[in-house]
Parts: sequence; C-alpha cells; structure tokens
Amino acid sequence: MSATIVFSFFTLANSEHVKMFRASLSMATYHCIYKTMIQCTSGVVFPAMLHVYSPFNDVVLSDNTMAFMLAKAAIPANVSGEPVLLKGIYVIPVPSNANTEDYEHHIPNFPHPMIVALGLLSSQPKILVTSNDYVWDSRMTSTMWCTYLPLPSEAL
Repeated sequence: MSATIVFSFFTLANSEHVKMFRASLSMATYHCIYKTMIQCTSGVVFPAMLHVYSPFNDVVLSDNTMAFMLAKAAIPANVSGEPVLLKGIYVIPVPSNANTEDYEHHIPNFPHPMIVALGLLSSQPKILVTSNDYVWDSRMTSTMWCTYLPLPSEAL
C-alpha cells in the first residue's frame, strides 16, 4: 500500500460542476473541479487540479475562495509540464466573501503544504519517493525528489 496525501490552505479558481459516467455502475456522479497551485518553501509554484465529489445540485465555490484541504495527490514525474492532480477528501472553505480586501486576514499563516508520502525510497542524500494510489478514478504514480537532512544526533 502506498499513498501521497497533501494538506494545506489552497486558493480555488476556475470552477466547473461536471457530470461523470461510470460504465461499471450504470450511473452518473457529480464532481466540482477547481484550478489551484502548490507553493513550495523554495518559492517554486506548481499548477494543480482539484477534483471533489459533489451532489448533483451543488453550487461551486466562487473564484479566489480559500479552503483548508486534505487530498490524495498524484504528482507527475514531469511536474513542470503537467498539473498535480488532487482528489479532495476534506475541503473546508474559509467563510466570508472571497472578494473583500480583508478576506485573507481570516486565514492562518500556513503558506506551504504538508505532504505525506508512503512508498518506495531510494538511497541518500537525494531520495526518490514513488507511491501509487487511486486519484481521479484511476491508479496514478506520484514521484518526488527529497533531500535527506540528517538529525543532529545522526551527524555525530
């Protein structure tokens, strides 16, 4: 079992409410799809697409709405060329009007996402992490390069 989970505050935009058919179930399901981004501590920003289950009569969130989110992620090996795909598990919008000047004052200072990845690790000092999980109704692989920083007790 492996998985990649992301949690943080995200700005949501370009919303769509879509109807999807599953041939195996002979029924339709509805989802909201949003564009967002993942900002790293280095300042690099990666585009992302969020996919959230939604009732058929649900209303999409307005552009620039901030939401705290826990999501499964599929991070492509060529992250600079393809968006990160996010499957929302919990999406909690920040209340208030996203178009007011003081909207961001209601949001805690949590600018960078936390990523939890369970998968296969390669050797140090750069670690290649790969994990597989179902995201957007298909099995996808996440690939990340991480830098191993030894704990002070390990540096002795």
